[in-house]
Order: sequence, then C-alpha cells, then structure tokens
Amino acid sequence: MQFVVIAEHAPELCPMSNAKVRDMAKQMAMEMPNLAEKLGVNIITTNVFGPDHVIHTVAEADNIEAVRELVVQSRIAQWNKTQIHATWSMDEAMSKADQLPAVF
Repeated sequence: MQFVVIAEHAPELCPMSNAKVRDMAKQMAMEMPNLAEKLGVNIITTNVFGPDHVIHTVAEADNIEAVRELVVQSRIAQWNKTQIHATWSMDEAMSKADQLPAVF
C-alpha cells in the first residue's frame, strides 16, 4: 500500500535557518534508508517544496503503523507537523468509483 507523508515546519524550524534542526536533518537523511528497511517501509521519493517549508514523501508499506513509526523514529515529527495519507492508484480509485452509483 502506498502512503504520502506531508511534513510542514515553521521558518524558525527550517534546516536552512536553524543549526540544531539542520544537524538533526542531516543525521536523519543518513539514517533514513536503514530505519525504513528495519520498519518495512520502502521510500519511493522524498521532495522538498523549495522555500515553502514542506517535505513530501511517497512510501510503500504493509500498514500505516510502519509509516507512522518511521515519522516518529526519524524525528521528523519533532520539527514538523505531519500528515500521513493512505492512497489508491488511479486504477484502484476508478475501480472503486465504478462500483458506486453516480450521484449526478
């Protein structure tokens, strides 16, 4: 199952401006692949929305608990407000839509 993690932080907690967060983020980036593997999470991509203070990660895991643990153990939750969304592929979403009567 795929999940999208959206992490947003305030400018004062941005690694661009906060030395402590920068050090923590650098350490996290080095440790993230091993932590993800240990938790059974496959990180597909992580992107930073430039100066918008938003980080977007797409990951695969058997369940949301594994992704939640990744967010906590990686310390992302210490300097970001995070949201974890379970997603469907477009084919899955269309299949579900076809199973329902149309409203309009």
